[in-house]
Amino acid sequence: MATAARAAEPQVNLSVNQLSFPAQVQGTASPSQLIVLANIGEADLSISAITIDGDNKADFAQTNNCPVSPGMLATRTHCEIRVTFNPTVMGTLSATLNVADNASSSPQSVSLKGISTAPGPVASFAPVSLAFGNQPLATSRAVRIIVFTNSGSGTLNINSPISIDGPAAAEFRIQAVKNACPSDTGQLAPKTSCQIGVVFAPATLGAKSAQVLIVDDAPGSPHSIELSGSATPPSDTPKTTP
Repeated sequence: MATAARAAEPQVNLSVNQLSFPAQVQGTASPSQLIVLANIGEADLSISAITIDGDNKADFAQTNNCPVSPGMLATRTHCEIRVTFNPTVMGTLSATLNVADNASSSPQSVSLKGISTAPGPVASFAPVSLAFGNQPLATSRAVRIIVFTNSGSGTLNINSPISIDGPAAAEFRIQAVKNACPSDTGQLAPKTSCQIGVVFAPATLGAKSAQVLIVDDAPGSPHSIELSGSATPPSDTPKTTP
C-alpha cells in the first residue's frame, strides 16, 4: 500500500539564535544588529507576529521588512529583522525576540543581551589645532578661539587649570574671552560648550610649538590642542621725510 505524500510545509531558519550588544551608555541607542529570517521550506510562510518579550523587553526594539499575515513569505525567500539596544536602567539586560508563524517550529526565538553603562562626559574640540602663521617678533594679534564641547550625557569635570605646555609655552597665552571655560577647576554640563582663547606673542625668532592642555574626567584625558606659529623679524618703522 502506497504511503501518502507528505504535505508541503514552510520551514523557518534564523541567521542567529542570540544577539549580544557591547556596553551601551544608558539612555542612548546602539547601532542595529541584523537577523535574517529565511523560509527554506516548500510552502509559503505566514508570520502572525514578531515581538520582544522578557524582563527587559522595553530596553530592546526591533524593526523588520517581513510580511505579516495576511501577507506571506514565499518559499526560498527571506526578510530582515533589525534589533537595537537602548537601555533605560543600569546592568546586564536581557530579553527574547519571538517570531510566531505557521511553521511547525513556531515560535522561533533569538535571545537578546546587552550591558548598560553609566552616562558619562565626552570631550571634543574645534578646531583640533591652531596655526598662527608668521607673526612679527614682540607682537600679538587677535585672539584665536577653541570651542570645547561636552557632547556626552554626563557632567564633565575639569580637574585642573587649563594650561599651555610644550617647548614654546611661554610664547602662547590663554586669553579671557566671552563664555570662557573655567580658568581653574570647574564643570561643563552635558551638551554645552565653552571657549578657550589663545594668543601668540613670540619673544624670540623662529618656529614655535606648544599645546593647550586640559585635564578632565572624560575619556582620553588629558586632552591637548596643538599650537604652532613662526616669529619673524619686526617690520621696519617707516622713516619720516623732513
